[in-house]
Amino acid sequence: MLVANMRNIYRLPFLLLLVANMDSSIISIPDLDDLESLDSIAKEFREGFEELAQSAEKELAGRSFIFSRYGKQLYPYFEETDAAQVPGCIIPIKEGRPVASVDSTCVLIGETTDGALYAARTAVGISREGALRRFFRLGPILVYLSASGMTGLRSNLSSAEMSLLLADHAIAERVVRNIVEGRIVESLLASEQDLIVVADGSLKHPFGQRQTSLAVGGSRNCLIGFSKSSTLIVSEGAVASLSKSTGAAYYLLDSGSVKTVLAKFTSDGLVFRLDLAGLREPVENTLGRLLWNDSFSAGYPESLKAAHHLSVFSKAEDQALKAFVTKKFRLRQLPTFTLRTIALGSFKGGA
Repeated sequence: MLVANMRNIYRLPFLLLLVANMDSSIISIPDLDDLESLDSIAKEFREGFEELAQSAEKELAGRSFIFSRYGKQLYPYFEETDAAQVPGCIIPIKEGRPVASVDSTCVLIGETTDGALYAARTAVGISREGALRRFFRLGPILVYLSASGMTGLRSNLSSAEMSLLLADHAIAERVVRNIVEGRIVESLLASEQDLIVVADGSLKHPFGQRQTSLAVGGSRNCLIGFSKSSTLIVSEGAVASLSKSTGAAYYLLDSGSVKTVLAKFTSDGLVFRLDLAGLREPVENTLGRLLWNDSFSAGYPESLKAAHHLSVFSKAEDQALKAFVTKKFRLRQLPTFTLRTIALGSFKGGA
């Protein structure tokens, strides 16, 4: 019965449903003297949707599509492979070379009338010959952002960039995290010991992009950006072939100065996007050294997983930090309450 009802719903033209909802939104407003301005806006929105519908016929029709789950990205599973996409094999190169993986976390501690205090922490996991050998972490690193600039961490942010950070805590946390993590990555790359340095995220991300013109100390040091989410995972036909591969495999997408590949490191593992910079050997050699020297759970490096878990702040640590800064800086804590719950209530029907 439910399936039949759903089929009936899907038969309704989507445009009519949308327009009906728009009209209902206008009608549901209590009587006012003049609603002409709202009528014109509703008309503008209808025209916008009609324009989208025409474009969607070309851009979306027949395309594979992945719905999010309450705004969260999901990983696709491909039933069919693309015969034209032939991945290359990743063959382990049995040469011991440390894999140093870096991850970091930044959290908001509190605010004043003209700034905000953040705490950052970074961790490094080091693997060699297939096992996690060492790990360490640095922090908490306290950083205060205000109109006067950034205190507690050296940076070259412009006044416009500072204004953006002060306006959005999420952006501020990301920038602080990138700066802290970038310092560690630079230090590892400057080491005279040959290292494979792995960082969480893309090396080509337009916001907080990492320095890719690398000054490396060791003759064979390189940096790999390991991304858990990427539009390439959705858009590239190579993902299907890699997913069905019976062993470790990769597919080269960009052979520029910073090379981009899709790679799978275990037969039952997931496909990830990797950006590689500072290479002095073929891509498959570097991937083979990474495969031999690290271990992988679901295709994700254990050294990077360890760095992630070590960098995250627990609830107890969050409370301890607040107690520390309260005593250290003689803060006067204001009583607080949750504004959104009081203002908006607890409607649970939304997505």
